[in-house]
Amino acid sequence: MCPGEGRIGLRVILALFALLFWATGAAAADPVEEFKRGTKIFSLQVGGGVQNNVEGHRTISDISFVNLVPRFSVLPLDPIGSGFLRGAVETGLEPWLQYYLEPRTATAEGLKVALRYHFLSAAPIFPYVEVLAGMGGTSLNVQEVRSDFAIVMEAGVGLGYFLADGVQLTAGYRFQHISNGNIESPNRGFNSDAGILGVGFFFH
Repeated sequence: MCPGEGRIGLRVILALFALLFWATGAAAADPVEEFKRGTKIFSLQVGGGVQNNVEGHRTISDISFVNLVPRFSVLPLDPIGSGFLRGAVETGLEPWLQYYLEPRTATAEGLKVALRYHFLSAAPIFPYVEVLAGMGGTSLNVQEVRSDFAIVMEAGVGLGYFLADGVQLTAGYRFQHISNGNIESPNRGFNSDAGILGVGFFFH
């Protein structure tokens, strides 16, 4: 990945975070109500990313992609903890729909299991951390990984902001790793930096 592409990727991620503050007149969300046990959440998220080279390989494929990420979640517990760590646990499923732009067009489709923790003490802004893992099929064929099967793992951070009762805008960053689980060679795998923007609907 050339320096110019890295700067573009960083600008995209920062722009996604900036969108959180464009909305005005948002309802003051009640964390106890919005994040109570049994709440179901449907989210529609979009984003994109670029391959990074944190491992320092001599050559990489300069992979870039866009994502469409629906999400179906439930809050299995009432808010837990106290002080800064007070938060809510979200468990869910994300269909994995990834469209590769470079080095050539290709797709990946599958399903991920997601675990997200929302920090509630900074309301009306709700930071979160998350981890995701899943698998699926792919038509991507690059020097880092070649197979029809792919494993995806992600870790991310982000912010949530309620535009109205039960309607939350989120923006975040995800570090993504893709490999094929060593079922075929080569399987060096690759890592990417991705930004994501979504709208979630909370059903109590």
